Amino acid sequence: MSEDFSKLSVEYQQKWRALGDFLDPENRELDDDERTALNPILHSLRRDTEHYEILEEIASGGEKQIHRVRDRMTDRIVAMARPLVHATDDEKERFLREARITACLQHPNIISIYDLGIDEDEVPFFVMEFVQGDTLQDIVTKLDAGDDAYIARYPRPRLIQIITKVGDALAYAHAKGVAHLDLKPANIQVGPFGEVHLCDWGLARVFTPGFDQTDTSTDELPNSDLHNDIAPRGYLRGTLGFLAPEQADGHAAVTALTDVYSLGALLYYTLTRRAPIASASDEQMRQHTLQGQITPAGQITAIPSGLQAVIRRALNLAPADRYPTIGEFNRELERHLLGFPTSAQKAGFFVRLEHHFRRRPALFLISGLSLGLLSLALAFSSVRIDQARREAVASRDVAEENLRLYLQENARFEALGANILSAADELENPQNYLDAAGKSRLLEFQLQQPDLTSAERADIAERIAILSFVRFQFDDAITSFERSGSDLAENPFYAIALKYHDEMHQDPAWPQADVLRDIVISLPNRYDTVNFALAFYYFQMPQSREDPDALLALIEVLLDRLNHKGRINERTPELRLDRQPEGLTLDLSRQNYSIFNLPLPVIKRHSNVLYPLGLHSLSFSHGVLTDMIQLQGSDIKELNIAGLTHFPDAQLRLLQRLQLTRIIHNLPQTDEELKQLLPNVEFVRAPSP
Repeated sequence: MSEDFSKLSVEYQQKWRALGDFLDPENRELDDDERTALNPILHSLRRDTEHYEILEEIASGGEKQIHRVRDRMTDRIVAMARPLVHATDDEKERFLREARITACLQHPNIISIYDLGIDEDEVPFFVMEFVQGDTLQDIVTKLDAGDDAYIARYPRPRLIQIITKVGDALAYAHAKGVAHLDLKPANIQVGPFGEVHLCDWGLARVFTPGFDQTDTSTDELPNSDLHNDIAPRGYLRGTLGFLAPEQADGHAAVTALTDVYSLGALLYYTLTRRAPIASASDEQMRQHTLQGQITPAGQITAIPSGLQAVIRRALNLAPADRYPTIGEFNRELERHLLGFPTSAQKAGFFVRLEHHFRRRPALFLISGLSLGLLSLALAFSSVRIDQARREAVASRDVAEENLRLYLQENARFEALGANILSAADELENPQNYLDAAGKSRLLEFQLQQPDLTSAERADIAERIAILSFVRFQFDDAITSFERSGSDLAENPFYAIALKYHDEMHQDPAWPQADVLRDIVISLPNRYDTVNFALAFYYFQMPQSREDPDALLALIEVLLDRLNHKGRINERTPELRLDRQPEGLTLDLSRQNYSIFNLPLPVIKRHSNVLYPLGLHSLSFSHGVLTDMIQLQGSDIKELNIAGLTHFPDAQLRLLQRLQLTRIIHNLPQTDEELKQLLPNVEFVRAPSP
């Protein structure tokens, strides 16, 4: 029995050693397949002779073809760019310059370059990170189409943050001495997790480091002699609609301020969903860029006045009038996102008050509640005189202390000084005229403060006078002008108030349209904001609808002012109303009118100067109408645009907001295409001229 056990023990030990040898590669010889399985990365690098494996083409256009490829060395997915045109060495060199410049810029919001070279067919290539997501152009297109998912994912603050990330990339590039010079929505890539990349540096130029007034001490800077692509003077480079006037000129020097303009154009496009410059032909777009013919963003869609001011400053024709650096542009957007007025806005008293309320609603609520408690205490004073008086005094003290702390915390809104209540600002800011009655009451309260200087009292009285003037309360305007103590001899508003003072008391339906027309004509162009406020309040009066012909003469003057056609003065009115069975018709054929909304932040029906006429139809045959949104609020049912042949589909879609029933046209789109765009509208083709 023991002998059998010994044999089994020896046999077991031999099998155990054999199993150990099999499991331990150090104790046995391995074949090639086994070694590959144990060291896959090492053997793949030894085996793979091709560095990149092309998987699929993902984009082709412009000057490059982009493929999604696998980097066999790192086993990651990357993107490979090749030039579409590479017949000459100059064409190859231009392509490689872009890669070299981009490789020198290492920033989270700039696409990273991993490799560049020339393949066996002498075709240059460069390899960059593969980014997924949408371009900014894709996002805005989806928003304009009403895509609910994109509307939820990209509210206005999120869109502004995308622009600030692009600005961060540009500020870094400018510090390195590099200007992009081809900012456009298609070059901004937005990833699914909030990544933002500025791509396509093919038109970039290298300048002296710090050319944007930013100090830089790094030695790792692009070489301008090596990397700049020398293009002849007069050669237009960039994307029309987003390039700066100095680029459209072709002969002017480009600087960091050129990118400031283009970034402002991107902000305009992102918020309004259209380019700041849009015309029928490339040459028209170039001329409009050189002339600064840009429709104010606020006339296209509702945009906060602070953002409108930022856009206006960035899109200045003169580079010196723009933001001096991209960093300052970004800080303006950050001020807006944090709830502060922008510096370009030059905010008046009420605008600052509104921003303070939005940032500190609790503080305003405490003050309001305290004043409310004071009012309740005073209401019961007749029943419990002694007790109510003590409670009222205590509540008043609390309210006054809260008000004092509030005024102290806000530095008396900058001490009511630094021209914060200046009459000049009142005349220039259209928003200050809305709710004129309420603002007059608030200014009267401010006027009761005991610590105001004489200059501050004069400014407040002037503001109250202007707010009374735009509401045709000339008695109150005269009183406030006189108590301001200012020189009234050269004050046009005081003179007008005196002129119509007696007439105002004699006619219960005063004023009539001819009176307002005379006032508009008599005031210089620099006071057009006051004219527009007068029209806004007049159109809300019942008598504004009684005489359409007289009203048309007034509206013609307002249209001339809105469309910058100069002062009319003695010119005989040219517009006429045609009475048809369906209603009134106004013919604006061959009239250079394209703006019909008062520049006031109110609903379109209250700002559109055509609405009070009660028009049924309107003709723009052979006119200059370029923006259909200008007709919103006119309440017309029939529109004649015969002779206007360059309306893109996006503009035609805007007609949905007008609730039209009939359009007369000779547009190039087919009847089926037009019916698909506006299914509820009857399209009638006009006869050929």
